Amino acid sequence: MADKFRGMANNSGPATAALLDFFERFDEQKYGTDGGPLHDPYVIAWLLKPELFLSRDVNVAIGGESELTMGMTVVDWWSVTDRKPNATVCRSINAQGFFDLLTERIAKLA
Repeated sequence: MADKFRGMANNSGPATAALLDFFERFDEQKYGTDGGPLHDPYVIAWLLKPELFLSRDVNVAIGGESELTMGMTVVDWWSVTDRKPNATVCRSINAQGFFDLLTERIAKLA
């Protein structure tokens, strides 16, 4: 994917490729995957094309009472707490659709 950005005839494409190359070294080792998460671009993609994501409204809380969950983000995916949903959590993404959108948008930058 970085090669696609590297070959763009603007400054933003090669800069994006350099960032991906830099962070990929650490993310692959940390997460054990081919490449790493792209948190910020995912947020913008969700705002532009939410249909790329499979998401659900759920209750999310930060653990503060139990030693087991102290400071942990706790997602009530199965509604076991009967708390009202307070967040939209994305569970999966159409990867090809995301990369097509990202490539299209980066190509339009200077």
